[in-house]
Amino acid sequence: MSRMFSVASIVLAVGAGAAAISIAGQPVAGQQTKDAPAITAYTIHLGVSGYSPVSYLTRNRAEPGSPLHRAEYEGVTYFFTDAGQVKAFKADPDGYLPAYGGFCAFGCSVDSKFVPDPTSFEVIGGRTHLFLKNEEVDARHLWRNADEREARSKANAFWEAANSK
Repeated sequence: MSRMFSVASIVLAVGAGAAAISIAGQPVAGQQTKDAPAITAYTIHLGVSGYSPVSYLTRNRAEPGSPLHRAEYEGVTYFFTDAGQVKAFKADPDGYLPAYGGFCAFGCSVDSKFVPDPTSFEVIGGRTHLFLKNEEVDARHLWRNADEREARSKANAFWEAANSK
């Protein structure tokens, strides 16, 4: 069974004296010339858009992590605010990962995978639930106005079916 996660792919290009970052497939800045050495690209699959999955549960805050404090789990790189969070995550990674692979919890309850706003979250039953939020939709508000038991049941069923393929 493969596990799906909402991740952003970042390409870090490094060459002599220069580095550039490409996010979500956008071109890497800079040009290679015959006088410049080749640039090597590294792809990082970044979980929770760079926010610390530990901060949601231990501090009840959405805190951007730092590349200085990172850990990789199942091919996804996670950033944290400090070394203590890295240690906690490594001891129990599944305990800190958001519900529904980091996709919008409300979206899963309506059979869809929406990429959430990592600052719109709620800790429910010891798990971080992330929600889509933009100018038109506040999925956290929709989740709160729905019957929570029914919404969780539908989201769980959708997620199980999506991951059994």
